[in-house]
Amino acid sequence: MTFHLARCVARFAVTVGVLLAACVGVAGAAPLGQISEFSAPGSDPAQVVAGPDGNLWFSDRNGAVGRITTDGTVTRFTSGLNPGSAVRSIAMGADGNMWFSDPGTTRAVGMINPTTHAISEFSSGLNAGSMPLGIAAAPDGNVWFTDNGTTKAIGMINPTTHAISEFSVGLNAGASLQQGLVAGPDGNLWFTDSGTTRAIGMINPTTHAISEFSSGLNAGSGPGASIVVGPDGALWFTDNGTTKAVGRIDPTTHAISEFSSGLNPGANLGRIAVGPDGNLWFGDKGTTQDIEVMNPTTHAITKFSGLNAGSLPGGIWSGADGNVWFTDQGAIRAIGRIGVGVPAASVTPPAVSGSGGVGVSQTCGGDVWSSWAGQQPSRSAFGFDGYRWLLDGSPIAGQTGPSYTPTSVDVGHQLSCTVTVTYPLLVVTVSATSTTVLVKGATQELTDLSAAVAGVGPGQSLTRKVTTIEGDVAANDTPNACAMLGAFINEVNAQTGKKISTAQAASFISRAQDIEAALGC
Repeated sequence: MTFHLARCVARFAVTVGVLLAACVGVAGAAPLGQISEFSAPGSDPAQVVAGPDGNLWFSDRNGAVGRITTDGTVTRFTSGLNPGSAVRSIAMGADGNMWFSDPGTTRAVGMINPTTHAISEFSSGLNAGSMPLGIAAAPDGNVWFTDNGTTKAIGMINPTTHAISEFSVGLNAGASLQQGLVAGPDGNLWFTDSGTTRAIGMINPTTHAISEFSSGLNAGSGPGASIVVGPDGALWFTDNGTTKAVGRIDPTTHAISEFSSGLNPGANLGRIAVGPDGNLWFGDKGTTQDIEVMNPTTHAITKFSGLNAGSLPGGIWSGADGNVWFTDQGAIRAIGRIGVGVPAASVTPPAVSGSGGVGVSQTCGGDVWSSWAGQQPSRSAFGFDGYRWLLDGSPIAGQTGPSYTPTSVDVGHQLSCTVTVTYPLLVVTVSATSTTVLVKGATQELTDLSAAVAGVGPGQSLTRKVTTIEGDVAANDTPNACAMLGAFINEVNAQTGKKISTAQAASFISRAQDIEAALGC
């Protein structure tokens, strides 16, 4: 099912003691604080994250995996899900699939291919009475999850073999593992524990050693559904305990700090995410519903109102469009976005450098990207990052390097290249594509060379040579064509600085060499 219904209104932000107009922005994301909500009837959206395809994907507790394009088109996918599924958390895997937890009737960890939309779920290896909740990809290539079932555990699934393992040694007695799970900057997986001993925990993905840390948490704390890596390299989390707060833990010293100043009375904090602006964004679905942003250095909070009536903003993530996206679990089920006011990710798209001739190496490059959250994107963070060559807009099989040499079957078609990058901190993937270049064979290139040499050089000697080469090519006499191309280049060299300028000579020789490459001389 697909839905498209938008509501967009210019909003104002109220910071403690400051009123900020929020309708001024730059090309890229929507103006700062501008909110749009896109209706998703029949859904119960929980978490939203960016996918490798440039879309946003969300977990739907009403038995679906959802996708929303950056123009607001919502689609729900159900085919392949277990009966009674209740998709809870979702994350992009290093394999390019979207992985999710399903604590429904048949407990499972699942994945959906973002291109084919094929869904698979895996239960073999889960603990008896399992309840997978949080999910995250890790640098070891596996997908990890929290299990709040009968036996509390941190689990992992191999994305290729689908083998599942679970680890419990080191968890606090009475642990209650939530949806908060993230790969930290130290290579460990970090999670939230709102059990008997409230804590922030970590597991080493290699040794499977688990440690939990409580010192510094507020009395009556309740770290819950979200933990992320901040731009300062610390782990940030929401705390819905007795004192509502946004918390921070240093991954090296394990020192914990919590910040409450500026939060709404009666706050009920949703998930937290890093925005392209380098700030921490989260929703408040408490007494006063709004979207809020915290400066990770000063801890100042800015609030943006104007959500749907009865809104309950929950999940939140940055999108490829530079906006921050969120789920709305309120009276009008929706996926929303809020403008951050950053520039577009792609400053300059890549370009194809080369003549477009058969047998001549073409290079993809020159792409320039904005810094988001103080970072330049990576071309190699995931296997799907990097280069992709296209012919008439369709990928050329196996051509994922920075250069490509057209073949005879490409003649007459349009060649282009795409560069895909990921902002590692945001886990947001963006692509940019070059303009097209027409692939030319020897015949087309000779026609161009003939036009270029007309009236240039001593008498008509260059033109006569090109005409002879055209006849040889038409007769499939490659040896003579190659010999005459050599003679053409020799004459151009001899006349350079006399009857032919240096610039003209360089162009003629380059064209002739391209024809030699096309003919295989």
